[in-house]
Amino acid sequence: PDAIFICDMVKDKLAVKEAREKGIKIIAISDTNTDPTLADYPIPANDDAVSSVKYILEKVKEAILKVKQK
Repeated sequence: PDAIFICDMVKDKLAVKEAREKGIKIIAISDTNTDPTLADYPIPANDDAVSSVKYILEKVKEAILKVKQK
């Protein structure tokens, strides 16, 4: 893939490591317990709150669908 989306960089640290090794862009929710420089496109937010993650995923979905329509 050209990019991956990660909701929790702590739980998915292996995916972060492998993506960085392969040069795959990382879009990730970056909570206070993570290093935002590990993501190419960090989204500062609480990755422990379900409502926060749902909101961000909905906005990402909307953006993807909008681009696909063009």
